[in-house]
Order: sequence, then C-alpha cells, then structure tokens
Amino acid sequence: MLTQLFIWTAVAILVGAFLLRPKRTPFPIVNKYPYDFLGRRAAREAQQNARKLITEGLAKHQGPITINFLHGRKIILPASSAGWVKSNKDLDHKQLVKDDYFAGVPGFEAQSVLHGDDETAKRLITTKMGQNDSTIGAMNDSLARAFRVHWGEDKEWHSINWHGDTMGIIARAASSVFVGPELGDDPTWLCLIQGYVMSYFMAVYDLHAYPPWSRSIVHWFLPNAKACRNMVPQARAIVNGVLRKRQEETERAMKEGSSAPEYNDALAWAQASSNGKIEPGDLQLSLAMAALFTTTELFRAILIDIVRHPELVEPLKEEVSEQISKHGISVAATNNMLLLDSFMKESQRLSAGLVVLERAVLRDTALPDGRVLPRGSQIVVDSTNIWDPTFYPNPDQFDGYRFLRKREAGDTTSQFVQSSQDFYVFGGGRHVCPGRFFASIELKLALAHILLKYDMRFAEGCDPKPMMNGLHVMVDPTVQLEVRRRRDGAVVNILGEKL
Repeated sequence: MLTQLFIWTAVAILVGAFLLRPKRTPFPIVNKYPYDFLGRRAAREAQQNARKLITEGLAKHQGPITINFLHGRKIILPASSAGWVKSNKDLDHKQLVKDDYFAGVPGFEAQSVLHGDDETAKRLITTKMGQNDSTIGAMNDSLARAFRVHWGEDKEWHSINWHGDTMGIIARAASSVFVGPELGDDPTWLCLIQGYVMSYFMAVYDLHAYPPWSRSIVHWFLPNAKACRNMVPQARAIVNGVLRKRQEETERAMKEGSSAPEYNDALAWAQASSNGKIEPGDLQLSLAMAALFTTTELFRAILIDIVRHPELVEPLKEEVSEQISKHGISVAATNNMLLLDSFMKESQRLSAGLVVLERAVLRDTALPDGRVLPRGSQIVVDSTNIWDPTFYPNPDQFDGYRFLRKREAGDTTSQFVQSSQDFYVFGGGRHVCPGRFFASIELKLALAHILLKYDMRFAEGCDPKPMMNGLHVMVDPTVQLEVRRRRDGAVVNILGEKL
C-alpha cells in the first residue's frame, strides 16, 4: 500500500512538473547546457554571471535572448527596445511584480495592497508623499532623533551596526510621514516593519527556489513566510489601536466644542481616501515594503561612495549648508542641492541592476521586427549601457560631478528622480516609480545630517565590493563603518532640529 502511494505521488509530481514547465521561448537560450537536465548549471550561471550572459548573448544574437533561472525564465530585450517597452500597454509591470513577489500568499498582504486593483497606496505616494513641504519638517526632526539613537553623539570613532542602523534611520524617516507621531519613534512598531520587510523579501527568495507548482503548499512551512503571517495581525492591531485613539480624541473635541485634531500623515490620508476598503495595517506594511528596502540599499551605496571620495565632502557640506540657510528645511532646499543630486545619481548608476523595465506579457505581442513575445512570458530590458563608455566616459570610475555637468550642459533628464533613454533605473512610462521624489528628499535630508554632523571611515581592512545576485547588485553586506560626531555644534541651528 505504501509503495503504491509513493508511486502515485511521484507520478503526480512528475505530471505536475511537466504541465507547469516553462513555455517554449522563440528566442535563443544563452545558458542551456548539455546534460544539465535539472537546470542546476543554468541557474548557477544566471545567478553568478548574468552580466556576461547578457552582454555576450545580445552581441552574438543581435536581438532578444532568454536566460533560464532555477524555476523560471526571462526574455532579455536589447536596450534599444526601452522606448517601445515603456509605452506598450500589453506589457505590464504590476502583473510581473504580483507574479514574481507572490501577491495573494497569506502573510504577503502588503504586496497585494501595493499592486492590487485599488491603487490607494500608489495614489498616496504620488500625490501626498512627493514634494510636500508640510511633512518635511517632521521628517527632518525624526532624522535628528534617528541619528542620536543609531549613530550617537560620541566624538570618538566608534562602529555602527551596518544593517540595523542604516535601515533604522530610513525606517524612522519614512515612518514620520507614514504613521505620524504616535508610532514614528515607537521601538515596537519600527522593529515590526523592519522585520516584516526583511522576512518578506527573504520569503520571496526562498519560494523562488521551489518549482512553481509546489509553492502554494511550500510557503506554509517556510520560516520567513510564517514570520510574515505572524506579523500581519500584529501590525493590524497596533495601527487600529492608533486609529481608535484618534477617533476618541476627535469625538472628545466635538463634545467640548473645540477644534478636532488634525493629522498630517499617510494613516490619516488613507482613512480619508480609501473609505475603509483597505485594512490600515496592511497599507502601512505595503508602504514600508515599498520604501525601506531599496532606499536603504541606495543609502548604503551612497555612504560607501562618500567614504571613498573624501575630496567631495567639503563641497557637498558647503552646498547643503548654503541651501538650508537660504531656504530652510524645505523642498526648495533639497531641490537646489545639485551636486548632492548628481552624487546620488552616480551612486545609483554604479550600484544599479543589469536590467530595467520588467514586464509581464499580457497577450501575444509582436516586437517591432515582427517576432512575437508569448503571452505569460516575462521580459526585461538590458541596462548594461549605464557602464558603456559610449554613454558614460570612464564608466567604471565614480564621478560625483558627472550628472551635474550634464545638467549644466542642458541635459534635461539628468536629475536623480528622472529617467532617460539610457537610464531607466526608476522605470519608465506609466510604471515609473511613484516614490522617487519621496526617496530623493528622504535621502538628501539624511545625508545633510551626516555631512554636517559626522565623519565616516571604514574600519581597518574593510574594502567593500558590490555583490552580484542574478540580475541585481547588492551592496556589500560585510561593510564595517566607523563614525564620530563632529565637534562643531553650529549645525544644529542650520538643521533647525526639534528634538
């Protein structure tokens, strides 16, 4: 009996694997190898040598190529296709993210909210969290407190927690706008959202190691996915508790005949615009997921570049001081930090992934040359031209003035938040990143605090190197950063801190 059960189970698994195997692709597979029946070598090459596969494959075949990953494949289009891809409505970024990041899995409600049919989260990010002077003061004050907590006031050199302190600073800055004063500095809440974000992305990584047909079962047993399921009800309880208290305060004010309190944060904005259709805690987790991981990674890359280029610290410091002295803590001040903007974009260029404009093909779609992208396939566009000397002289060298010179020469697409025909790191078309303005202000304010308050250096023997992870680049996780508080106390007045 057990033998028969084993045989039928094995047959069912094989049949399922056959039915759900990747569809045939009309474009050459560049990492297909003899006798690699399980695709292990293909997956290893895709994980470790994707840049070589892309550049050599596109050069050899002079057109789209396919790369096999462990349990999936992507069609790589040449960079010249970017304009066509970004404007084609049969190619959808939201659907790709829902598929690749498993929207609908229990515990992944944040993903379902962020890329669901109700676009409350996207609408809030676009309309309320961009260039909003009414929230920038609260963010600045939150950053002041964040640096006191995470980097300290010690005027002697001391090590920071590279992972915990960098994400902690970004989490506090974002939370000042997302959840307001009740939770913006709350250790329990900050720990929860950071834990959720990290567990979520690790769970996604874990699930990609399993065949598609098995994932609906496997996720129930994966530790990171289980952690997400546990944190969702915790977030709901905390956020709903804040909303109840706010409602009580409003009702009390009405009874007393006084003005109702006003709240200027995403928690209040969402309540006003969503009509209770979205669970507030889920929305907060979705905002954290969208804002913490990628912004923290870029923050880390910028810190590394500042340490590597001490000759730029003084010019950056002077610019930050001048603009804040002139405009105060405002959007105008951050918009006029032109050298810092250029520095940030150059860091982004050198730490960017290998592809952009990721899309799911909603229906069979003909390329301009007539070849067809099959429905259900996933495509990406080669972006390795950001290291091409044709576009960027000395592309492997960091040049903090690179994009400032382009702007001064009349290039209207050289700002940090902008995309261009050779720089789609923030995406393009209707799917361009809605949070890029928020991220720009957040990073510039954080860097202003650092430039005006702290010295930084690597610990002895530390030499950070970026790490390839398939199509993506990761900041070196082993960085050992040391900081010390500058002795000049005048910057507190420049930054207008309210501690």
